[in-house]
Amino acid sequence: MRSTSRTPRTAGAGPDDVRLVPFYRRVLTLLGIGTVLGALTELAMLRHWQGPAQLVPWAVLTVLLLAAAAWLVRRSARTARTVQVAAAVSVLGAAYGVYEHVLANLRAGPLDPRYAELWESMSGAARLWLASSGAVGPSPVLVPGTMGLAGVLLWLAVLRWRPAVDGPQLSA
Repeated sequence: MRSTSRTPRTAGAGPDDVRLVPFYRRVLTLLGIGTVLGALTELAMLRHWQGPAQLVPWAVLTVLLLAAAAWLVRRSARTARTVQVAAAVSVLGAAYGVYEHVLANLRAGPLDPRYAELWESMSGAARLWLASSGAVGPSPVLVPGTMGLAGVLLWLAVLRWRPAVDGPQLSA
């Protein structure tokens, strides 16, 4: 039997589906926070603070973490927008970080004793693979990728959030 209540629902979704949306938002938020904490831990283990450029991911991840914490504490249009902006900056920063890390590894390729004699004769795709996979060069490519993943998870947590459907604030 169909409900005749006037509560807003997603088209084709039943009451149980609608009640799960806030739960999924919380799970995505917690996964995003865990990913941020993992990336921060990795940055610390790599001692990624050797100059101003290496401090950028620390700042981006800290802002993302604070925005996600605010979203957990109080869901509002303002915190949703803050998470969206921080997540977008995180994803863009991650793309730039991946590019920079691969480029640094490509520059280090000819200096690697395993590939020094072969480097110039290798195809561009082979060199790119070695630089991207960490086989050559000092820069880990997955660390900035993790920052992007955190941004995507948190962006998904606030995607299409509306106070009328999900409620303005959930108890912790």
